Amino acid sequence: MKKVILLSFLVFMYVNTITAETAYVPGQIMIQFSTYDKNKLTDLEADMKIIDLQRIGLLSKSMNIWLFGFESGKLDDLQLKQQINKNPFVQKTQFNHYISQREIFPDDVYFELQWNMYNTGVVGVEDADIDATDAWEITEGGVTVMGDTLVIAVVDGGCDLTHEDLNLWKNEAEIPCNGIDDDGNGYIDDYDGWNAFNHTGNVPTDSHGTHVSGIAGAIGNNEVGVAGVNWNAKIMPVAGDSSVESVVVEAYSYVLEMRQLYNETNGESGAFVISTNASFGVNYGNPANFPLWSAIYDSLGVAGVLSAAATMNINVNVDEVGDMPTACESDYLITVTNTTKFDEKYINAAYGLETIDLGAPGTLIYSTNFNNDYSLKTGTSMATPHVAGAVAMMFSAATEEFLQEYKDSLAVKCLEIKQYILDGVDILPDLEGVTVSGGRLNMHNSLNLMLSQVPVRNEVISPKVHLTNYPNPFNPATTIYFEADEFTETMDLSIYNLKGQKIKTFMGLPGGKVGTVTWNGTNNNDQPVSSGIYFYKLNIEDSPVNKMIMIK
Repeated sequence: MKKVILLSFLVFMYVNTITAETAYVPGQIMIQFSTYDKNKLTDLEADMKIIDLQRIGLLSKSMNIWLFGFESGKLDDLQLKQQINKNPFVQKTQFNHYISQREIFPDDVYFELQWNMYNTGVVGVEDADIDATDAWEITEGGVTVMGDTLVIAVVDGGCDLTHEDLNLWKNEAEIPCNGIDDDGNGYIDDYDGWNAFNHTGNVPTDSHGTHVSGIAGAIGNNEVGVAGVNWNAKIMPVAGDSSVESVVVEAYSYVLEMRQLYNETNGESGAFVISTNASFGVNYGNPANFPLWSAIYDSLGVAGVLSAAATMNINVNVDEVGDMPTACESDYLITVTNTTKFDEKYINAAYGLETIDLGAPGTLIYSTNFNNDYSLKTGTSMATPHVAGAVAMMFSAATEEFLQEYKDSLAVKCLEIKQYILDGVDILPDLEGVTVSGGRLNMHNSLNLMLSQVPVRNEVISPKVHLTNYPNPFNPATTIYFEADEFTETMDLSIYNLKGQKIKTFMGLPGGKVGTVTWNGTNNNDQPVSSGIYFYKLNIEDSPVNKMIMIK
């Protein structure tokens, strides 16, 4: 009997996996080119006349991704991709997959509001929350100490742009509704955000997107409605949780290009987007078949943006069955499952020791809805914006020193923030062994971890010592090079994790003006350390110098 049951299960999973991989728009394919050259597109169309390949539109200028149409049935899918990939200027190809939204409409009895932020045990169990009230004592969000206005990009179905409890981002460099690209960013009339469904700045009203936005950033302490995770961050609404993948790529690309513009102009244009939220995906999707969508998370990370994504609303192991996007390997993606007021994983929520990073409250969450209203919703959709909002909180509380290092090393410091979030979780029996962190988001813990660390510096803080290490990221070891302006007798070097714990010490290194030491990724007991962010400190005459190491 057991063998029969197992076989039936495997057949079911196989069928669903195949459905996910073949569910794409007939006659459409996305192609990424190595260079931005329209002549190359014309040449490719000429080479592929057999299928009448014709461009539909540009999805991402910065990543050179185009959507093409073609006549179905002339070639099978594999042959079609092989033929296109023969073109020397084509980097990647993939079909335009259908995508489903991640939401469960609740039918449970009404309960006290916002247990997810502060739970006394009247509803569920005590402290089954993200410790938001403690975190708000540290910061209420909104801006950094350097004056950058924090923006959370919510890629969803749209948002109620008139909701009185939402602090919505506006592109002040754009004049709305004049039909002109006033700021020259490639998007016309994107004053309120972007609508990737119809390639305009007309953001539609959407219940799901409004609810998600309120969880991440509803205005707090204003005597109205509810309080979001980050009270004062701006919400950038981007309509793009489409049933087809090209819309998703265009939506994310808008966020990417606005953040890149901010970086390039030193804040004069664009938006200081520091997190994105996606509460949709492809059940059982294999990221290998979605290379363009997957690649965007790395591009966002390089630009300084962490992304949060909801996993499936199905009780399955993503490590085994796949999911898009939560099975993506990008280091800059934080993947989230759903926990309840009892601090348990919601029964219909996916998990994965290798793929799902942490849990967050997502069951019967009270938040904003359209028409200045509020409602309860359940799903991983509701869990994920807690994390997107928490990322914004981390940047709001960060020191000027940290933020300067961030601007100098965007990708590295993004990973440090991610590690603080994972290290700060409350460990839950229901999540141990089935998620990367083994716990549920605790925003207060993560803020304290970040603020309690010895400053990690990428600049020389002692006039006597210069440090560097290569390779970084670590692979499979790293060599630390140091140079002193003056002769030294001996020196010590210590390596710490993000919790400030000393894990490795090299004592009595030979003196002189220059030297090296190679670290193979083991602790003082010669046991391998886990992947993550580490820093090392070299002491010469009690003058510490700190540098960052990343182990993937």
